[in-house]
Amino acid sequence: MQSQNVPDPCAVLCLEELEKQARRLANSTKTTIAAGNSVVLFTMLVLEEVLEQLAVDPITNLTSIIAVSNSIANLNDSIQFDP
Repeated sequence: MQSQNVPDPCAVLCLEELEKQARRLANSTKTTIAAGNSVVLFTMLVLEEVLEQLAVDPITNLTSIIAVSNSIANLNDSIQFDP
């Protein structure tokens, strides 16, 4: 029995519908590559913002700056180009 205070997860984020949509989109190579690249680029931009904040105090944050920089470089390697 579900409490009335707990929202139905499917009403907020319906994973089954997202899965169906993902399967349809995955049939197109261009769509799949574009979706993957969008996620990678978004993540890189977020990490760039984090890097800017860490750069305010580079001495204290040196280890974190190196880790975030490495993450950005690794993400860059995962960008795919349309064959």
